[in-house]
Amino acid sequence: MASPAGRWSALLAAAASLLVPVCPAGGAPARPASVLASYSFDDELATGPDTVAVWQGARHSKSGRGRVSLSGAFHVSGHRSVELRDVAGDGDFPELQGYFPVRTTGRLFFHFALLVTDPAEELNVALAGPSFFRLEKDGLAFWLGTRDGWLVHYADGAPKRLCAPEPFVWYAVDVVYDVPAGTYDLVIHAEGREEAIVSLRRQPNANRRPGSSIDKFSFVGAPFSDRSNVVYYVDDVVIGTDEKVARSAFVAPGRRKLFIDSFVEYQTLLRERPRCLPPLDPEDLGFTADDLAEVQAAGSSETVRQLMAGQRIPRRTSLERGGETWRRVLDAAGAWSEGCAALAAGDAAGALTLFERAEGAAPAGRIFRLSAALSLAALKRIDEAEERLALVSEWRYDARYAVASAYVGLGRRDLGRALEWLRDPAREALDGESQADSVATRVAEQYYYVLLWKGEYADAREYARRMAGRQLPPLESAGAWSVRAADASFYNRDLAEARELYRSALVGEKDHAMLREIYLRLADLAFLGGDLVEERRLREHYYGALGE
Repeated sequence: MASPAGRWSALLAAAASLLVPVCPAGGAPARPASVLASYSFDDELATGPDTVAVWQGARHSKSGRGRVSLSGAFHVSGHRSVELRDVAGDGDFPELQGYFPVRTTGRLFFHFALLVTDPAEELNVALAGPSFFRLEKDGLAFWLGTRDGWLVHYADGAPKRLCAPEPFVWYAVDVVYDVPAGTYDLVIHAEGREEAIVSLRRQPNANRRPGSSIDKFSFVGAPFSDRSNVVYYVDDVVIGTDEKVARSAFVAPGRRKLFIDSFVEYQTLLRERPRCLPPLDPEDLGFTADDLAEVQAAGSSETVRQLMAGQRIPRRTSLERGGETWRRVLDAAGAWSEGCAALAAGDAAGALTLFERAEGAAPAGRIFRLSAALSLAALKRIDEAEERLALVSEWRYDARYAVASAYVGLGRRDLGRALEWLRDPAREALDGESQADSVATRVAEQYYYVLLWKGEYADAREYARRMAGRQLPPLESAGAWSVRAADASFYNRDLAEARELYRSALVGEKDHAMLREIYLRLADLAFLGGDLVEERRLREHYYGALGE
């Protein structure tokens, strides 16, 4: 926040009252359509008639300190949410703060989705005005938080219990703030439940002053006490006025997009013309946590956000300035964004030059190599494309790798002829006749993914099952092919068979990355089957498997 002296000062003095439980049920509030700000953390920031700024107020800290970062682990819509991670005693706190034009009249509608991993740890969400987060007029207006395992709100300056939130469950929160009256309505829905779990009307605002204006929101850890180890996720933040907030239905799967949905989405992109597939995390572009801390300190976070949203940014000229790793990575990402524009415009050769420049400047940026493979395939330089794909084989569980592999395979011929060309070497890989194990593996993968691209799911499943049963080279995993067989059944919407194959793949598997992917897919299946209890159990297992 802009004024450290005013940031969340005097908050603890307001917390002396007894907590009063209130958990009535009720319907959802009206949702405004005049949108001042809408932020889903996937796409370009959408604004209404006024400009909005969303930024990470706390530093992207060094190892062992709190942070704000994009995450693909959990989300309500799209691919990502924002993760806020606080560390007790680190002298800092994570914060996501956004601005909108000051509201001195009328009503304001505030919607967001929230998932907490441990309700016992403190977090805070607020709407405030020009006086920042003080309990005074034009200061703190709406204040929600967790205290000792309870979700509370500070109505009339005092904390009051709402409900005990469950871990790893998404909650949709809707606030209707009446500026002249200094009151708000609060409605909260939990995933998997039709009725609201909280429905309150005309609650006095936190600072107990009618006419208290507002112009900002904040998601934060424990800014005053520095005693929280909270990890929580925020998605679909919407600020609107006077009518209905346009937002998608709250289905809250609490997980990433289905793997098969991602495959179809990326396939649709490449069917039209060769183009870049999107980064899902700043690490895809080569940024480390320390790089992002320096990006934040230099005021360049907006540039990273634009890159993540697929926007083209101009290249910088600081590559010669040694010792600033984040600048080299940012330069590389800028070259990549220009390459993506060139590839989409049909200039695959120009795009390749830019992707290679990006890869040379920031070798950790795996999306650069994947993009280079796509441009090489567009140029019909298939052998080189295959070699470039082999450099990102650690993405073998990623839908982007799957689609890129199919695209490279298709680069040899049209769809039907590609399968004919690949069939004999794929059979040799199956029979163990190929002497070049790495080449045989890539051909086998391409054959499988081209079958998926063509919609021949039964053939893809059978081929993967046979590959899983053969004697494989040391660096190739039978489990990976077992998962591919299950994936083919999933694509074919044979969910019972997919579930059985995934469970079989779990037996004896020790690779943590593969185990994580299997549990993710089983969670997807549970969600599609309407078993939210099982989906949650698998999701929590997945979160623990991250080793965070």
